[in-house]
Amino acid sequence: MSDARAIEGVTQTLLQVIDDAVNTGPQAFPGGVKVIAQPPHEVQTDIEALQVNLFLYRTEIAAALRNEDPLDIAPGESAQPPLPLALHYLITPYVQGGKDLDAHRLLGLASRAVHEQSQLSHTQLHDSAAFSNVSTQLDGIRITWQPLAENDIYSLWSAFQTPYRLSAAFEVRVILIDSRRPPRTPVPVIRRGDNDEGPTARADTASPFPELEAAVPMLGQTAARPGESVDLRGINLSAHTAAATLTHPLLPDPETLTSTAATADTVTVEVPAAAPAGLWSASVALTNTVDGQDITTVTNAVPLAVAPRITSAMPITVARNAQGEVDITLACAPPVIAGQQAFLILGGRAIPEDRMIAGNPVTGGALSFTVPDAPVGKHVVRLRVAGIDSLLVDRSQPTPRFDDTQTVTVTS
Repeated sequence: MSDARAIEGVTQTLLQVIDDAVNTGPQAFPGGVKVIAQPPHEVQTDIEALQVNLFLYRTEIAAALRNEDPLDIAPGESAQPPLPLALHYLITPYVQGGKDLDAHRLLGLASRAVHEQSQLSHTQLHDSAAFSNVSTQLDGIRITWQPLAENDIYSLWSAFQTPYRLSAAFEVRVILIDSRRPPRTPVPVIRRGDNDEGPTARADTASPFPELEAAVPMLGQTAARPGESVDLRGINLSAHTAAATLTHPLLPDPETLTSTAATADTVTVEVPAAAPAGLWSASVALTNTVDGQDITTVTNAVPLAVAPRITSAMPITVARNAQGEVDITLACAPPVIAGQQAFLILGGRAIPEDRMIAGNPVTGGALSFTVPDAPVGKHVVRLRVAGIDSLLVDRSQPTPRFDDTQTVTVTS
């Protein structure tokens, strides 16, 4: 890797490459050319007749290597990733007297020298920049030409606030600057588990841990009602004791229930009689005794829908008033708690509870609904609390059917 003077070392090496190209060989200028590294607006053209300026105008992170571990760390060790940099340079010739042909010649000599250096060698870096350890970097430092669009040229030279000069741009990457944070070098592992057996391979892809897959209400209903049993189904659920935890988003404390029956793939619990309607989450804590010590494992959580129950005498008959409205009052259990919405589903229409229309919270077990333009006839009804509907379908028979008692008859 490289130290913090790596950028300086690369620039110094490029200066040497350009200096050798413009001052040696049959095409070199007789009087010599001064090779410098200055901001373009600070180059003094009235002192030297011939100059070539190398300017580092931008540095950027080489994103592909931003989180890579250092190449020189041993297996099992970890270290702060090095800082990967890409350097962008500008070569600009300066010739007194406006002799553009001489400037073209200088640019050609310098560009050819850089072009021949597709990669800066370790020897070049060491000889030109002995003050830095950039020559020991394991990754090669490569040179790539960079075309500058017209807008890029305008923006670049406008920032210098100096007249444009014929130039060539190229990129040098990647320079890896070491972090000063020491690497973590843990001691070797002597034993890999009991009897030095190492990891255990399984012949299947099933999880060895207890896991819930679904909460299934009785009779295959879409939701469970308070007081009914629910099967929490999954895998690896065998345990000495099993306890379910039910959590409701509007209640501060969860409900903890001891299972009435538990097998390897099912844990059966009973929904508390006072459990409010809504979407609960259910998980299971499995406790086994290992070497005289109780070990408890908690499964993942699965959703459990708890439905309200209409406790009013059903079916009912109501008459429309002069405006075509009907007022329907229902009792439900468990009561609606603050923060829940309540709707009466009459046929295919969802009617909000009267307090919702007034902008007030709905609470309690007594609900009132005003149905505008109520159609005359017999309609099936459902009570929807917190998005969960009361059970309308009777699944106790081989063929499911609507519950005939869950109806409202509207008369004129």
